[in-house]
Amino acid sequence: MTYDESNRENPYWLTDFFCEKDFSARSVVFFSSNFTSNPNITKGILKSIIKLQNKGISIKRDHFVQANKYLNVVGGAMILDMLTTDEVENMIDKYLAKYYGIEVEQPV
Repeated sequence: MTYDESNRENPYWLTDFFCEKDFSARSVVFFSSNFTSNPNITKGILKSIIKLQNKGISIKRDHFVQANKYLNVVGGAMILDMLTTDEVENMIDKYLAKYYGIEVEQPV
């Protein structure tokens, strides 16, 4: 689920991120949801959360919980399995930025 074939240097970079801290808690929260069995959704969520970490934000269990909650709500109105990784990533970016009050960089 976390293998990223688009990253030729290290296709396991998402796996490395996911396993680096609090693996058991992250696994229970993240993989208890049925939609994370879709690789596009899994990769989109992880890529979005990695962006937060790259901004210096300490990633907690709640970041995964909030991403899953949001997609659960959105999944009631649209078919999540039809989304690309980038679409999921953008949706989670916007939601987590709003939820945590984080400044979002505007594209130039």
